[in-house]
Amino acid sequence: MARPTLLLNPGSGWSATSPFLYTLALDNKYCHHAHQKENFYLKLLSEPTQERVEHVRNIFIGKKQNKRKRDHPFGRVLSQSNDYAKNLDFTDFISAPYNIDTYISYYKQHYENVKHEYQAVCDFSNANFSLPLSFLQEIAPKLQEHFDVKVTMQFRDPIRRYFSEIGSIINDNPNAATNFKEQLFIKARRHRKLFFYRLESKHFSDNCKYMTAYLNYSSVFGKENVLPVIMEDFWSEDQTEMLSDFLNFKITAVHENAYVPDMGKDAPKYDYLEDQWSSDIENLKPEKAKEAMKHMKHYYSDYKNYFGSIPERWEAIS
Repeated sequence: MARPTLLLNPGSGWSATSPFLYTLALDNKYCHHAHQKENFYLKLLSEPTQERVEHVRNIFIGKKQNKRKRDHPFGRVLSQSNDYAKNLDFTDFISAPYNIDTYISYYKQHYENVKHEYQAVCDFSNANFSLPLSFLQEIAPKLQEHFDVKVTMQFRDPIRRYFSEIGSIINDNPNAATNFKEQLFIKARRHRKLFFYRLESKHFSDNCKYMTAYLNYSSVFGKENVLPVIMEDFWSEDQTEMLSDFLNFKITAVHENAYVPDMGKDAPKYDYLEDQWSSDIENLKPEKAKEAMKHMKHYYSDYKNYFGSIPERWEAIS
């Protein structure tokens, strides 16, 4: 009996993971993610702290639900009240003991709910980008026993991606400040100041570590089952054939993406992509991007050393 397909899309955050999900779930009906785009369950299993337990519980009982996405015209795909998940019990998902068997059971049940209309189920939790290699090695055999596991991940120009992440900290996560100076920058909404302060402090997020994530996932699931998608290229060229070949499913449409073309704070205000276009509070001018390269060059070098070249549209390198 053929195993159902589980698509893992761990990030990287602020690289158009939401438009990528909309492309697959809405525009092409390839996969469905159950109650939420991001459930953070695997992150909980890898770091079983009480804080993470409460985070997962709050996601499922609605306290963390994003109103913008809940009110999406395709809201049944984006909220926990969607038609496809209403018969899916998540009680075990938010109750101890927390283990990989619960995760497997949840997605197997969900596949039975959607297999008449979708080809796969998916987990788009960006927190999975930083799952430790040892944890992936532990869960991979169990996942592959029950699913045909495929992995996609989006890579965006590292400087532009991190700049957007910093903007989102100011908008949505002010408690992420690590000291009083950062608190002042956040309160004054000084996007560029906070960005360069973190660069000069060598404070980089896990989302910056493209090669670590790619190599970790490739080593446990196999390179043939992991597809890196260059965000700028995917939304600028017709790369649907590449994705179709990987998924063994015809992709015919690509959802709109506020990050492409890169217009910073002047990006088009697409409905239900506010988490994208609001993340640039200020613009990052070309001369400032070159200045940032002094601090982030190693991320470009690591990519080039492995893949042989750097995507042409990563303009910060020019």
